[in-house]
Amino acid sequence: MSFEEDNKIPFGIVEVNEAKRMLEALAEKGVELEIRHNEQTCRTGCKAVVEVWVKVDDVPMLQEYIRDKNIKTIEAEGIEVDHTQINSVYDPESKVAVCPACGAEFSTDEKECPECGLVFIP
Repeated sequence: MSFEEDNKIPFGIVEVNEAKRMLEALAEKGVELEIRHNEQTCRTGCKAVVEVWVKVDDVPMLQEYIRDKNIKTIEAEGIEVDHTQINSVYDPESKVAVCPACGAEFSTDEKECPECGLVFIP
């Protein structure tokens, strides 16, 4: 079944254990994720990765889960989170981005905040 048929889109490539944690946590919220193996994108080695697929309507819930998890990870590292920046939007078309986790400004040529390490996927 193609993603058009089941209304799911690829969300990203994630380490397999993290994908399973996401699947379980979001199932409790009524969000159905699907983990798929794709020979072209999935790999094994130190960390096996898989594709995570999500229904289009559930993308905001998955984004919220990831945002909350990133904030908890950042705070656990002792980095102070600027909560006023949480709703900032990463615009890869802009020359400068403001990190929604810590408020640092950085070039959109970078895909990771140089201050806190938050990763941005355009």
